Amino acid sequence: MSLHLPLEGIVVIDLARMLPGPYASMILGDLGAEVIRVEDPRYFYGSPPPFFQKGRYRESAFNSILMRNKKSITLNLKKEKALEVFYKLVEKADVVLETFRPNVTKKLKIDYETLFKINKSIIYCSLSGYGQYGPYEQTAGHDLNYIGICGMLDLNKEREFLGKKDQERKPLLPGVQAADIGGGLVSTIGILGALMERNKNPTKEGQYIDVSMTDCVFSFMPMAAAFHFSKNLNDGTTNPVNPLHGEVPVYSIYKTKDNKYLSVGAIELKFWRGVCEGLGREDLIQKGNALGEEKEKVFQEIQKEFLKKTQDEWMEIFANKDSCVMPVKNFGEACEDPQIKARNMVVEIEHPIFGSIQNIASPIKYSRTPLSIRSLAPKMGHNTKEILQMLNYTEEEIKALRKTGAI
Repeated sequence: MSLHLPLEGIVVIDLARMLPGPYASMILGDLGAEVIRVEDPRYFYGSPPPFFQKGRYRESAFNSILMRNKKSITLNLKKEKALEVFYKLVEKADVVLETFRPNVTKKLKIDYETLFKINKSIIYCSLSGYGQYGPYEQTAGHDLNYIGICGMLDLNKEREFLGKKDQERKPLLPGVQAADIGGGLVSTIGILGALMERNKNPTKEGQYIDVSMTDCVFSFMPMAAAFHFSKNLNDGTTNPVNPLHGEVPVYSIYKTKDNKYLSVGAIELKFWRGVCEGLGREDLIQKGNALGEEKEKVFQEIQKEFLKKTQDEWMEIFANKDSCVMPVKNFGEACEDPQIKARNMVVEIEHPIFGSIQNIASPIKYSRTPLSIRSLAPKMGHNTKEILQMLNYTEEEIKALRKTGAI
């Protein structure tokens, strides 16, 4: 019995750039969709560093992850003949994904209203920084701007030390693009939901999806929202502290003797008990959520204990304790972590020029239809001829398209 991937037979036209949109189409491609990237070779950031390199030949290592399981056609959408090719693709497609600034697609004549007239079943997803309407609609931005305006960046800063004067508490630059990745994930969910709805809809009509990266990260903070929304709806006798901000000893990061770090996420008393027992400080078991001066003393005492041993030594101690204590690792160390290895999250694939190269596996583990990297990331325009032939263009017509600069 042959096994079929969940999105086998679904055709996705990917107009997206940078990280957010391609991350979404990567997931769709991993799930079995035929993802066709429509690319402009004049786009300067189409092949970002770092690179796999051998002699003078090089390929973007970033693209090798994001563009796997996809095909690529180059089209100059400002040319009438290129638009004709694009419209023929739309006739056969199920999904269009784009990340242009609002109204750009209308100027290019590839907006939802135009494509709906060609294919009423098309599902069209626009992923942008601030969405298709609102005062910031046309404002330029990147991940840092989106997490800054929605309140997320303000959460990432050093805790307030009681009694310490002139604390700046400057927000810290995060190493992961939460808005970019989050926008890609939410777009994928929106597309999958729209596909399911279309299948139930007797008319098989598609729909338009408007995803704002700012909206996405704003929605990722239910804990911060709960503390904010409840401020004006209590009797004023309590002023609880959000434990996820590092303001309490049970949920924090501590330095070890070898200048490494451990994450302690012992929110529940049973886990905090394990931490204190491992440290030999049972006297602190009832003080994990202390306030004021006592809280500062607990922080200092816990840190003092962790500085007595190395990260590895502490992990030996906590290995058999229910304590929510884990090492803080860099990405290279994470790749060698036994849990990451057990889950096969780093995979080796064969490249015709570089030999064996590494990639990140899909985190979705199906029991019957396992996902895999079925094809390497294409060079820009690698599948142009193949896709045009699929659209019934002849050799002569393809040559004419090249001559006019449409492809």
